[in-house]
Amino acid sequence: MKKLLYIMLVCFAIAACDFEPSNNGDLDGNWQLHKLDTLTTGGRTDMRQSGIYWCVQGRLLEIRGLNVLGPNVLFRFKKEPATLTIYNPVCDNRDVSDSLVTSIETLKPYGVLHLEEVFQIETFNSDDMVLVNDLYRFHLRKY
Repeated sequence: MKKLLYIMLVCFAIAACDFEPSNNGDLDGNWQLHKLDTLTTGGRTDMRQSGIYWCVQGRLLEIRGLNVLGPNVLFRFKKEPATLTIYNPVCDNRDVSDSLVTSIETLKPYGVLHLEEVFQIETFNSDDMVLVNDLYRFHLRKY
C-alpha cells in the first residue's frame, strides 16, 4: 500500500510540473563556429580553435568562447524563415550578477556588430547554418 501511495504521489508531482516545450526545431542545440568569412576582403578564417559556440535552448541563445577574451553573452532571439534576430544581450557573470550589455565592445570578439543584430540566413538545416551580418559570414555546424 505504501508503494502505491508513493507512486501516486510521484505521478501527481510530475503532472503538476509545467513544462514549456521549445518550438525551435533544428535550431536547438550547440553550434560550433568553424569558419568566418570577411565580406569586405573576401578572406576566410578557420575558427575551430577559437572555441566559439552558439547554444540555443528555449528562448535563449548563448554565445561563448572558450579561447576568446570576453564574457559569455546570453541573447533573446527570434527566428524567421530568412532571418535570425538576436537582442537584449546580457553578460553571464555567474560569480557576481548578470548585467545588461550596453557597449558593443563586449560583443565584437564574437563578430556581433549591434546590440540588436539581424542575420540573414543563407543555409539552415539540422547540421549546418550560415548566417550573414554587415561584415561577416558565419559558418556554424551542429556539434
